[in-house]
Amino acid sequence: MSQVIELKGSVMSFTVLKVHGDDMEAIQQTLKSKVDQAPGFFQNVPVVIEPHITGLAPTFLAQLVEFLRQLGMMPIGVRTEDEALRQQAEFAGLALFGPDRRERAAEKEAKKPTASSQTSVPAKVVQTVRSGQQVYGRGRDLIVLGNVNPGAEVYADGHIHIYGSLKGRAFAGAQGARESMIFVHKLDAELVCIAGLYKLAEDIPEAMNGHPCRIWLEHDQLKFSKV
Repeated sequence: MSQVIELKGSVMSFTVLKVHGDDMEAIQQTLKSKVDQAPGFFQNVPVVIEPHITGLAPTFLAQLVEFLRQLGMMPIGVRTEDEALRQQAEFAGLALFGPDRRERAAEKEAKKPTASSQTSVPAKVVQTVRSGQQVYGRGRDLIVLGNVNPGAEVYADGHIHIYGSLKGRAFAGAQGARESMIFVHKLDAELVCIAGLYKLAEDIPEAMNGHPCRIWLEHDQLKFSKV
């Protein structure tokens, strides 16, 4: 008899929403502003809520979950050691993520293939990537000799090299290679992302805009430097 189901362990990328305040109106306004900048990116994205404050109202989590769903996001769990919040999460049918799970996930993440081990001959684009277009360097680096216009998206499982202006969105390490980097001749991006960790335009250091730039991942933070 063939198997009806099969359970397998897996490490999957999700967005962590870190909450540092209890003003629901301010939280909703900030979330809506970020989603409006890149609506397609956040559509159906799985979200784990990570509160960094205690003493939240009994309805706080339920209100936040409902608003995330209204924005098209998919809240799947809560990362907290606060017992009251854990009870709220269980009542809402959300998964619970504790520090022990986070450490195990980090260990598995470290075993993933690096950019250098999974890439081969780079994919090359010789023209400008225009609004609405998507280009993917599957299993390799991606080289763009032109610009990446607003509304355009470039992806690579390895590094991304852009020899023009990046005004759209760039996703390096699309399959989880955390050593992937983004190199761009002129940075003016809507969004940059490496291995699922991203920054929107408003979060990119202002000093980097308009300059040649290298972007990499260090301790779960995107780092920027002029080149």
